[in-house]
Amino acid sequence: MKIFRNISGGKGVAAVELALVLPIFFFVVFATIDFGWYFYVKHTIQSATREGTRLALVGVKLKDQNNNEMTREASIITTIQNLSSLAVDKDKLTIYIYPVGSDYSTPVGSNTTTSVNAGQGGDYMRVQVTYTYNFLTPFIGDLFTGGNSVIQANSLYRNELF
Repeated sequence: MKIFRNISGGKGVAAVELALVLPIFFFVVFATIDFGWYFYVKHTIQSATREGTRLALVGVKLKDQNNNEMTREASIITTIQNLSSLAVDKDKLTIYIYPVGSDYSTPVGSNTTTSVNAGQGGDYMRVQVTYTYNFLTPFIGDLFTGGNSVIQANSLYRNELF
């Protein structure tokens, strides 16, 4: 009887419960932080793409640090990179700018993976930004191929007649 009394006395139960619950608690906390950062990065890239597109459709050209006028393509890319730089390494962004059809479909045979062409007045265009997000929480990363997720933002526009 004395053995059962010591086992059922409750000593150490709190430590065992803590040992069982604490890893799950930390996983939930870190997964929440990781997904929160993921959605922040995704939103930032989408917002930067939209702002770069707004610059593109009116034909604005920015000036570089030496006060020289940049090309429209460089102006769009610089705008997207600068607005994304708070959340991501801007050098890891892949930015494409290419013409599309009037129905916003990608023309057959067009090379969208190397194109940086802002088009002329009246052209239908697409800005596509791609970024590979690496998850920090190991178990969350294991849910995705390679432990990362590709974030892609697209924006379609028609150039003004500038």
